[in-house]
Amino acid sequence: MWSWVLIWVLLVVIAAAYLASRAWAVWGQLKELTAEVGRASETVAALQAQTERLRERPPAPELAVFGDPRLLRRERLATLGALREQRRARRAARLPAWARHLD
Repeated sequence: MWSWVLIWVLLVVIAAAYLASRAWAVWGQLKELTAEVGRASETVAALQAQTERLRERPPAPELAVFGDPRLLRRERLATLGALREQRRARRAARLPAWARHLD
């Protein structure tokens, strides 16, 4: 009869040890989860600050499709002229002395 009591006590002790080890593992996972949630909340706060900063952008300029064609053509010709002048100045600066105009 005492042998059965010893077997049952041994089973209860083994079960308690197993449950304690599982509880210890769950406690460790809970601590890791808490740390991860803290890092995630810091990341979310940084992202929210970034989105707030990006929302403060000035409005985009009007699309050229909706603009006055005559005005847009004048702007295009002025831009092309300025680019042509910049290109000419860069080429003149790169030319050797003997190839430059004397004007």
